[in-house]
Amino acid sequence: MSNLNGKTAVVTGAASGIGKEIALELAKAGAAVAIADLNQDGANAVAEEIKRAGGKAIGVAMDVTNEDAVNSGIDKVAETFGSVDILVSNAGIQIVNPIENYAFADWK
Repeated sequence: MSNLNGKTAVVTGAASGIGKEIALELAKAGAAVAIADLNQDGANAVAEEIKRAGGKAIGVAMDVTNEDAVNSGIDKVAETFGSVDILVSNAGIQIVNPIENYAFADWK
């Protein structure tokens, strides 16, 4: 990965799995990373892991299906790091319904 010193990244769904690994790689490349997840404790744990390795990170509670929660989380990132340069939209959103009950808007 390129040198990302001075850049800020937000990774959604980053308390575990692929999102966590992406966040760790971004931090290794020098980015300050916001670990955004529904699981605040998990997000904080990943942020602490990054900080122990010498990186910059914060955990941010974020439900990506809630616009107010997203705005609040991004405000926290901006207050902490100044700006957002990279967004990794990794959080999985699942709408579970029988096929005949799906609204057309859900297919978009």
